[in-house]
Amino acid sequence: MAHERGLDRFLSWRQVRNLTGLGRTTAWRMRQAGDFPDPVPISPGRVAWRERDIAAWNESRGAPIPTRRAAAKPRLSEVRVIETAAPESAPSAAMPSPHHQHRPARRPRSTLAEGQLGFDF
Repeated sequence: MAHERGLDRFLSWRQVRNLTGLGRTTAWRMRQAGDFPDPVPISPGRVAWRERDIAAWNESRGAPIPTRRAAAKPRLSEVRVIETAAPESAPSAAMPSPHHQHRPARRPRSTLAEGQLGFDF
């Protein structure tokens, strides 16, 4: 059978997956429901899909569903960096880092005798 552009191609599952974005199980379920093209046996133990069937299925999906942006998440163009200066009376080393405020104090390491194994977790 000839396609409008020439010879009709057979597509492997990997090619079908890349064109449709479907997983194998989803495609199988859709085939069972009659919503996805059936494969064609091309040799014993090997199936493929006709390119025209997959193209027609893709076109039958219609327009993409518009996605809604979350109102709380600002766009990158809306994010502003605000620079703040540290008070001149307080040295910068005295200000704790916000990443280390809630870290518990470490226990002092015990000394090990020569040849002992230490498990200091």
